[in-house]
Amino acid sequence: MKISDISVNRPVTITMLILAVILIGGIALTRLPMDLTPEMEMPFLMIRTSYSGATPEEVEELVTRPVESSVATIDGLSNLNSTSSEGSSMVFLEFDYGTNLTEAKNDLRDLISRIEARLPDGADEPRIMNFDPNAQPIMQLSVAGGSAVELKKIAEDTIQPRLEKIVGVASAEVSGGRSREIRINADQEQLAAYNLNLNQIAAAVRASNQSGGLGTVMVGNEEISVRALGEFEDFSDLEKIEITTAAGDKVPLTLLADLEDGYQEVNSISYLNGQESIGLSIQKQGDSNTVTVAEEVKSAVAELREEMPGIDIQITSNNAQYIEDSIDSVLQNFIIGGILAVIILFLFLRNFSSTIVIATAIPISVLATFALMYFADLSLNLITLGGIALGVGMLVDNSIVVLENIYRHRALGVGRLDAAKEGATEVATAISASTLTTVAVFIPVIFIEDLLAQIFTPMALTVTFSLLASLFVALTFIPMLSSKALKVSENESDENVKKKRYVKYYQNLLSKSLRHRYKIISAFVIFFILFAAGLAADIIPLETEYMPASDQGSIRVFANMTGNSTVELNNELAQKLHNRIEDIEEIDLLTSRVNSGRVNMTVELIPLEEREKDVAAVAEEIRNRTRNIPGASVNVSAMTSMMGGGGGGMGGTAVEAQIKGPDLDTLLTLGENAENLITEIEGIRNTNLSLEKGNEEIHVKINKTQAQNYGFTDSDIISYVNMALSGSTISQLTESGEEIAIVLKLKDSESTSLRNLENINLFGSNGTTVPLSQLAAIEEGRGYSSIARENQQRYISLSADIFERPLGEVQTEVESVMDSELNLPSGYTISYGGEAEDMASSFSQLFIAAILAVVLVYMVMASQFESLIHPFVIMFTVPLSVVGAVLGLIITDTALSVNGLIGAIMLVGIVVNNAIVMIDYINNRKTQMSRKEAILEAAPIRLRPILMTTLTTTLALVPLALGIGTGAETQQPMAIVVIGGLLFSTILTLIIIPVVYDIVDEIRNKFVNWLRKIVHKEEALEE
Repeated sequence: MKISDISVNRPVTITMLILAVILIGGIALTRLPMDLTPEMEMPFLMIRTSYSGATPEEVEELVTRPVESSVATIDGLSNLNSTSSEGSSMVFLEFDYGTNLTEAKNDLRDLISRIEARLPDGADEPRIMNFDPNAQPIMQLSVAGGSAVELKKIAEDTIQPRLEKIVGVASAEVSGGRSREIRINADQEQLAAYNLNLNQIAAAVRASNQSGGLGTVMVGNEEISVRALGEFEDFSDLEKIEITTAAGDKVPLTLLADLEDGYQEVNSISYLNGQESIGLSIQKQGDSNTVTVAEEVKSAVAELREEMPGIDIQITSNNAQYIEDSIDSVLQNFIIGGILAVIILFLFLRNFSSTIVIATAIPISVLATFALMYFADLSLNLITLGGIALGVGMLVDNSIVVLENIYRHRALGVGRLDAAKEGATEVATAISASTLTTVAVFIPVIFIEDLLAQIFTPMALTVTFSLLASLFVALTFIPMLSSKALKVSENESDENVKKKRYVKYYQNLLSKSLRHRYKIISAFVIFFILFAAGLAADIIPLETEYMPASDQGSIRVFANMTGNSTVELNNELAQKLHNRIEDIEEIDLLTSRVNSGRVNMTVELIPLEEREKDVAAVAEEIRNRTRNIPGASVNVSAMTSMMGGGGGGMGGTAVEAQIKGPDLDTLLTLGENAENLITEIEGIRNTNLSLEKGNEEIHVKINKTQAQNYGFTDSDIISYVNMALSGSTISQLTESGEEIAIVLKLKDSESTSLRNLENINLFGSNGTTVPLSQLAAIEEGRGYSSIARENQQRYISLSADIFERPLGEVQTEVESVMDSELNLPSGYTISYGGEAEDMASSFSQLFIAAILAVVLVYMVMASQFESLIHPFVIMFTVPLSVVGAVLGLIITDTALSVNGLIGAIMLVGIVVNNAIVMIDYINNRKTQMSRKEAILEAAPIRLRPILMTTLTTTLALVPLALGIGTGAETQQPMAIVVIGGLLFSTILTLIIIPVVYDIVDEIRNKFVNWLRKIVHKEEALEE
């Protein structure tokens, strides 16, 4: 028994089944996690090795190179990068997608263990770490309204504990502010006079600040523990400490050092709208819902504000807000699109009950999709909801075809039950095939082994779920409901349909086209060739970009003073930046963090709907206002990517060039020359070189032979000098529940000159005092702040963002200028990366996926028609749709992006649907009449359902194509491509497909007749 027969014969069963789908889908909707993008696993591992006190060059030579050479041959490795900076080596391993990272991590441990003995003394054990893109803070808070000391205490004692109690919050990390600190500033001359050193002071302090168990005593029949309580109670306890010399004399600590009860030195300052502040970063637990956690944090912040009226607590960054706004925008566009689709149905059907019957397919299919998403472990995000929104118009397509055919049978006088059964059964094969063609195009996308697959596979599954659900609804619920509630007018018979004005006009046009069929086909072929040639020759302008930029309402400003910058100098720079941009109308919040390296400023804008300028335009205004600050370097970047990057990409820079070679000075010179070249290119912004000279510094080069003679290791010398210059926490004092660090170092006046540094005394193993100058060469110099390598070669990276120009166009100009004007010495090479490389790679993969999609669609249709000829005819819709898609992008001034190409692949499966239904109906009629009569009979009858399905699909996409609302930019190119391709192909399909069918079928018949004549002649000869 056919499925439509079952649905009509058992209406209660079908009703219960649909209600079960609604119930399960509703429950699933409330339990689906919500996020901005699908969860992604990046095939990256990092190896971090600390080597305190070493210069970048020493780190590269002694740590990075051995680690790189040991891991370079690991299976699945696609790229090997490293950064050697002061005291730290970071090696980044990028694996092929699909690599088992757990196994790779185990292999790395084995490889690294073999070279650990070759690493220098003082280098820590290499640590292997995963890279988790989902491990970023979901919220940033700033607290102002008091001194740095007061704010830090409030944050640590009140705000942090409250936030960390929230279910789903992993941590609330406090940054900035100043804590109480006790400093022991040792006098180098006094230490030398008593033949003492810092290590002895540290040991004496620790020994005087201990508590511990001494054992137990029996008191009567009871065993009592005995415990010594020797911990410091207050600052005065430090003043009582005495240090024992080698001769056994006791020297008061106060004679050897100045004791100071104060606060940490200022090494960073934070600001909120110009007021000094501190920050809190909220990290969620891995499986928690971002939006739910953020709502709980917002509620807690509101309560804290009421409890502390003098303290200003601001949420300066909230990923959940953008997620909520984006998803709300997609849902709104989805609802508007659904309403437009229903209106189109009513305008065509002019029948309220018919419209309601078809319209029920939308909510039922969507709820069924939510249920399937839940069981497939998908989340509600911009991509999956975008997939549903893109397919909302298609959810009624199958139901339209089924209902329209049932309608036609009813108009012919067939009874309700039989009309429902026969009408659904007659088109079941055709709509099943059309659904499968749309689903089939996603199969190649799923098998792309790339970041794209992780982003778009959930969308492919979502669209597939929704379309299969709509097919199920069309073949079960629609026939059942039609058998009960469908009212039919006599005007809906085939004969009356053909009398309608637009049908008659189409029939006359089709008749003329069939008479001039070769002229029609020739005109089409010539037009397509000219169009393709125009695209190839850039006569028809089609801009390209990697990913569409999304307005996240956030801008990052990075600035520093050239030369030897300090916290004080950068603090002055931060004030200048703030004063220059604070009156920009679109700015809501300004937060800054200042350290000796640079100023990091975050500019949060007012909501998108409340401002006239987009985030890129505001960023450009900030650039213009801050470009002429004397002695300052300022870089401004708008956050325009789903992945957190600027320039409209997946998290990287738009343009990037890498120059590789052995010598750092030469690389820097080449990089600076390249930077000067591309700065002149229109649209280039935020040029940045990865290699730069560091601040003036003092280099301590340890003489290993001398050090060993005195019984020192490199680690001994490095840790001691680090304590002398920067200070080291040697113990702590607990007072009123507050833990106060005790820091030991030399007096600032004794550690700031080259001579004083040379005179720092260390104690050898034989008890002799050894000045640092005998253990190391000490000289002033200026090295590089970091050294980057790719695949074991040094390189300098030149990166830049772009403004108001298409990526493809800018990249072409950059490569042309660099290749023609940058003179590379022998042994140096240049390559290009950034979004341009990602775009080229992704376009190439998606192009292959599109070809495979065409092949799969053809195979599905060949299976349906049991013919190789009819699918060939239908495939003529694909080039028509390509032309329409490109025209849609050009007319709307939208660049072709990865998202647009995904839309084009979807289009391959969509545009054939109308032709499938038309050819299927022509084949049915051809058994009763001639080919031309069948075409002129069937095509006009299928005109209305074709127009209905096309208009419902395209109009439902109009809200997405307009790009209105937060995050709508992501789906906009897909919607434009589908609308342009479907409208253009449908208009021409109504003429081209019947004409091609007529020609091909005639050629086929002639060929068959010719074969028959040959066969007959051979049989006659044999007789």
